[in-house]
Amino acid sequence: MAITINHVSADLLKLPVVLTPRAWQEAVHVEEPHHIEEIAIRLGEVVLEAYRELHLQPDEQQINFSMYRFPPKGDRSERVWLDLKLHRIESEPGTSYLCISLREEAPSFRR
Repeated sequence: MAITINHVSADLLKLPVVLTPRAWQEAVHVEEPHHIEEIAIRLGEVVLEAYRELHLQPDEQQINFSMYRFPPKGDRSERVWLDLKLHRIESEPGTSYLCISLREEAPSFRR
């Protein structure tokens, strides 16, 4: 099933997206990737899933979401579940961004 972001507000698509270091390690990083594209694909899957959830809950400031992905240790025998959280952050008036963290994380925000 393809994930589309056609119905996400253009204003939301303009927001920068950042990942906490721990979210990056679990969701994007992979030890000994077969190809560098593997990291790009993992990053794309995380961001697309976050946008999909944002489309479903456009007014929420924090959104829990989950996804299957291969573990970062490089084991590609089966995908495992990862719980994440999307935070919509206004760092200063008129300047917002999206932050993806592990669900149990409380990322520090710069304002």
